[in-house]
Amino acid sequence: MSDMTTAAEHAHDIAQAAASHEAHDGHEDTLLPTSRLFGIELPVPLYTAVFGLLAILTIIEVIIAELPDGGLGVTLLVVLSSLKACLVVWYYMHLRSDNKLYALALIIPLFLGVIATIFLIAVPMTGYGY
Repeated sequence: MSDMTTAAEHAHDIAQAAASHEAHDGHEDTLLPTSRLFGIELPVPLYTAVFGLLAILTIIEVIIAELPDGGLGVTLLVVLSSLKACLVVWYYMHLRSDNKLYALALIIPLFLGVIATIFLIAVPMTGYGY
């Protein structure tokens, strides 16, 4: 009886491993020695390419932050920071290969936050003075 139990457990473990492997096949492109990022073929793995792009964007942000103050610098910093956040969510958090409902669950609150911020910016600093 013990041999039947161990054989059944072993078969169950093999079935679980196969199911886990099939479920993970959506990420197989991350293991390739080359990657395609924004239509450009790169000779490095995907996560390395994204890390390099994030590093370049960070260096650009540091350079912009050291420039004299101005509205354009702040706008560029916000745009670059948003781009970096999108890259992290899209690649490192696997949003590009997950169900699109997860993207929707991220985008709707983000959109509402942006709309709320725009309305708050429209309020004068001194209030309306009723």
